[in-house]
Amino acid sequence: MYSKVTYGIPIRASKPLTTQQVNEFLAEPRNCILGTTNQDGSSQLTPVSFLWDGTAFYIIADKQRHWVKRNLQRDPRMSLVVDQGDEYRAVVAKGKAEIQDQAIGEMTKQILVKYFGEETGAAYFDELEERENPNRILVVLKPDQIQSWARDDGEEN
Repeated sequence: MYSKVTYGIPIRASKPLTTQQVNEFLAEPRNCILGTTNQDGSSQLTPVSFLWDGTAFYIIADKQRHWVKRNLQRDPRMSLVVDQGDEYRAVVAKGKAEIQDQAIGEMTKQILVKYFGEETGAAYFDELEERENPNRILVVLKPDQIQSWARDDGEEN
């Protein structure tokens, strides 16, 4: 049996987001799918939380995770997509990732607050700090390329 899902009005066209629209879109707590390359050339896709500061994406990770240990340390090329399917908006970024393992506390806290709110995010951060996980890192992507798009119904925003 085929799915009976409906998707609303078909998309007639799309247009790039402005820099301000990209920044506002990425400031919201959205799902991000990160892509790395496995040793055999296949794709490794991983959902992650992130923070965008206008120039780079910051992602909390554990350096023992497959996508970090086996993929990024061998081949730092990475891509990611943040999308909102119901509004047909997306940002795709590509570049070489950097692993940051020093002075990551403040950025880690900002990511947790973004996704969990001020009180819960700060409490979660405090718990992480108490555990002193030496494998906790930030993966930083300063994109070489960013693409974005949004539904274009011919109306001015």
